[in-house]
Amino acid sequence: MLNKIKIKKALISVFDKTNILDISKFLISQKIEIYSSGGTYKFLKENNIKVNEVSKYTKSPEILDGRVKTLHPKIHGGILAKRSLPKHLNELKKNKINLLDLVIVNLYPFKKTVASKSSFKECIENIDIGGPTLIRAAAKNFEFVTTITNPNDYQKFINEMKKNKNHISKKTRLELATKAFNEVSIYDMDISNWFSKIGNNKEKNFLIQSKIVKKLRYGENPKQKAAIYKNTSLLNNKNSFFNMKIIQGKELSYNNINDMQAGCLLADEINKPCVVIIKHANPSGVSKDNNLLEAYKKAFKCDPVSAFGGIIIVNGNVDNKLAKEISKTFVEIVVGKKISKEAKNIFQSRKNLILIETKTFKQFKPSKEIKSMSDAFLIQTPDNFYSNKKNLKFVTKKKLKLKEINDLLLAEKICKYVKSNAIVYVKNNSSIGIGAGQMNRLDSAKIGSEKAKKFFNKNILKGSFVASDAFFPFPDSIDVFGKFGVKAIIQPGGSIKDGDVIKRANKYKIAMAFSNMRHFKH
Repeated sequence: MLNKIKIKKALISVFDKTNILDISKFLISQKIEIYSSGGTYKFLKENNIKVNEVSKYTKSPEILDGRVKTLHPKIHGGILAKRSLPKHLNELKKNKINLLDLVIVNLYPFKKTVASKSSFKECIENIDIGGPTLIRAAAKNFEFVTTITNPNDYQKFINEMKKNKNHISKKTRLELATKAFNEVSIYDMDISNWFSKIGNNKEKNFLIQSKIVKKLRYGENPKQKAAIYKNTSLLNNKNSFFNMKIIQGKELSYNNINDMQAGCLLADEINKPCVVIIKHANPSGVSKDNNLLEAYKKAFKCDPVSAFGGIIIVNGNVDNKLAKEISKTFVEIVVGKKISKEAKNIFQSRKNLILIETKTFKQFKPSKEIKSMSDAFLIQTPDNFYSNKKNLKFVTKKKLKLKEINDLLLAEKICKYVKSNAIVYVKNNSSIGIGAGQMNRLDSAKIGSEKAKKFFNKNILKGSFVASDAFFPFPDSIDVFGKFGVKAIIQPGGSIKDGDVIKRANKYKIAMAFSNMRHFKH
């Protein structure tokens, strides 16, 4: 492979004409011949750029309303020839084919055409054929040919040409070829996804486009590497994670982002003024109250030990009173719908505190949940389901009045975001005890109750409401609830021991509702 290749002839075919005159003028100034076709040829000609028309060079007219312009042996032969092989050079000479050293191409805006809800016909006509073919040919032959697909690379190319007397290095050719193949692969994925959608093909392959946005300091632990990648297959995503406004603080870490997602999704699901405190992707305290200062105090009281170093999600506005209260303890992040100027001034003294404003928490809502394996992916739709008053089935003698069910439903929503096995105690629109991530449900029930007694008082559980993320395999957890006077339980049901569990609930005069919805979270 030659280290440096001198540019003598160039082919230009672009939809996006940003800065194309600048680079064309530079090429002409260096006595480099330009070949072009269609709209690009017309544009360059109108701007007094000396250019050779492809159809005159190939002696083949553009046909089929411009669908065929550059698909010709005299074009692709000049791009694909191996210049180190005399046989290839002799074939070019025999067929009067010129070597093309530079290919500048960008593609029809297929994705934007689809996003603008254009007609089916317009979308089809914006599937570029000649462009990707030129790009692939030039990038394949990067040993001899330079490929540019992005206007942002024009100036870098010009600078290297000036520095090296119209030569381009092997390193640059390879970098540009890599970008080119990435561009074409993403373009093809856009088309494939669109065809799958219009064809209602539910058996389609899983395709994902992503672009690295930022490398993170590390992953969950310092020895793990991590980065943020943006899903480029989504256009004009109003709820993008990247739309949030970081007001102050250090850079977000892998764990920060993971924790924020859990808290923001829960706050959005509650859909009322509330405060959610998150620690290690688990809620440590949640309270729903129009008075957000009181909501924060009640959420904090649920587990003040775990709240230290946690993340505070406020589904509403953060004012100076709330900011002062939050500032009494160390927290990593505060997220609010709006943060007042006075509150910002209060938080300024905490230089490492990350302060974030976001208009909506929906930006954290994924369309798919993905976990990677050694050579495969586990993919599932998110658990966007929860109960309402109408779909609960009370299976015990004791029932609840409609107004009493609200705490039960809040407990279930919180439970969805607690790692399994999960038990959540709620009273008066606030969590009072949370048992998370145990290997058995009985331990979670005990841990949640012990925390409630520790941080409130020994009688706090009387009249409380409990949610379990899955059924009770045995009635032993019900004994824990009955001991403390729990008023009602919500659980999916479905255990072979359901009869024994219901019988035990009746013994303690506890109302129990089956939701028929499990909420495991691993």
